[in-house]
Amino acid sequence: MIKINISNSTKNKIEEYHFNAIYNGLGKKESIEKFINSEFGSTFKLKDFLIGNQDKTLEIVKSYETFDDTKKNKIKKMFDYFINQYEQKLSSTDNKTKNYYEHKGEKYNAYFLCKELNINVCPYCNKNYMVTISDITNDIFTRPTLDHFFAKSDYPFLALSLYNLIPSCHICNSHIKKSKPFHIDTHIHPYFDDFNKIKKFTIDKKLLSLVNKNDEFSIVFKNKNGITTNEETKADNHIEDFALKALYDCHKDKVLELIDVSRAYNEASFENLVNEFAKSTQIFKDTNDIKRLMLCHHIEDENIDKRPLNKLIKDISEELGIL
Repeated sequence: MIKINISNSTKNKIEEYHFNAIYNGLGKKESIEKFINSEFGSTFKLKDFLIGNQDKTLEIVKSYETFDDTKKNKIKKMFDYFINQYEQKLSSTDNKTKNYYEHKGEKYNAYFLCKELNINVCPYCNKNYMVTISDITNDIFTRPTLDHFFAKSDYPFLALSLYNLIPSCHICNSHIKKSKPFHIDTHIHPYFDDFNKIKKFTIDKKLLSLVNKNDEFSIVFKNKNGITTNEETKADNHIEDFALKALYDCHKDKVLELIDVSRAYNEASFENLVNEFAKSTQIFKDTNDIKRLMLCHHIEDENIDKRPLNKLIKDISEELGIL
């Protein structure tokens, strides 16, 4: 539900490493290129299958979906090679002396990718922290799981596609999404779509500011203005297939805390705090600094991916008039 935002420099770097490390590490690459040309046509190159953007990925998928079962099975059989390469090399830990990709003298694997992306919170749920540790000395390795947005069992030719590998928490990937059929046309894609611009958190049943107890409301989602029917459908499917209503209903305490803040403070109160601290220190530049400290969360859209529950806190705070 949180878009993966990366700078152009990071995007260019991971695309360079992802393509060159895997392409140079593949055997029979010329055979694969010829196979792609014969089955998918001259429009596509192996590079499109490894680092293709949204449009290119969709073109490949749409083309594949027009093939008959015989041709699909032929393609799946050929691209099983990709799946084996993924399992043996991309997922290898940094302490391995072989079975990893390499580019510019550096090991390239899932740990490298996750470190470069620097995503600390699951983009599917915005609930769980993710951390990448590659400690060779103490043999400690952990990282986000890499979910195949398009299931590799159905679309094996995207098994090593950079933008088909979504860093995510173990709960979302293994316990909730599992092998559910996802598609760019039907679900929010964290690299290409922005759930935050489509939906916002709110509550049901009564006015938010009048709530006092957990049993008086449920946390739900509301459409933002100006969205398309397709955006709404994709966001609704994301909410349902990741069980977001059930996952977030256990955070009613956060909503009640925000209601308490809204009753205790108004904009004048925040300004008074800034002015009071300004007499002795410049720790707070403006009221946003006060709000960020009080809420213990980022309040800017561009930082919504930095901490768990940031979207919930931001949306409810805006509805209460805190932000």
